[in-house]
Amino acid sequence: MEKQTEDRVALNLVKTGYRERESLKLSEPDMWPAVLRLFLLPKELGRSESFWFRVACFVAMVSLSVPIFFKEDQAWIVQFLHSINLLVHEAGHVVFRIFGNDVITSLGGSLFQCLVPLMFCFALWIKPRDLFGASIGLWWSFENVMDVVPYVADALPMSLPLINGVTGAESPYGFHDWNFILGETGHLVHYLQIAHTLSIVGRVGIAVAILWAAWSLWYFWFVQRLTIKNKIYY
Repeated sequence: MEKQTEDRVALNLVKTGYRERESLKLSEPDMWPAVLRLFLLPKELGRSESFWFRVACFVAMVSLSVPIFFKEDQAWIVQFLHSINLLVHEAGHVVFRIFGNDVITSLGGSLFQCLVPLMFCFALWIKPRDLFGASIGLWWSFENVMDVVPYVADALPMSLPLINGVTGAESPYGFHDWNFILGETGHLVHYLQIAHTLSIVGRVGIAVAILWAAWSLWYFWFVQRLTIKNKIYY
């Protein structure tokens, strides 16, 4: 009786087990998740002068923000920038008129003055990776939110002087943007709550912009500056 031959197949057993996740290293941004690189990886600066100029801008940003946190729309910087923001506000009415809706046209003024700084923010953030420059645009956007707050809070009393030289109460219906917006949408009774919410959003957004700017400066000085070879930053 012939012996049966056995076909032996080599089995490559793979050992499975828990592999400890490597910790993220600040000096190795290529290993970061994409979302972290998007928000936290600033561009490399080529000269120390550029860094110290940004530090000066950061100090100015913080100094201008402190009055806003305590005095909100009554802060002098909000009052100072109001004239500039007002031009963008009025342009927003023209831009949003293309939608052919009176409520959207009225809302377009306040919305546009907050969106224009965000355009600068994205222009500096997405491709150039200039997180610090983007943080300034973000700061300006939320400063505009604070500029809108008194307009919303005036929706019912309509005592603020408008661009036509008289108060909203003395103007035709529809001239006061937020009286018209909230009146037409049935939310006029909630005008103070809306104004208060916008005030909180504005201050939180300004704080986020400051932290974003601080991170970009810290990361450059303590990480990028020390890991880039053949360049002098100090």
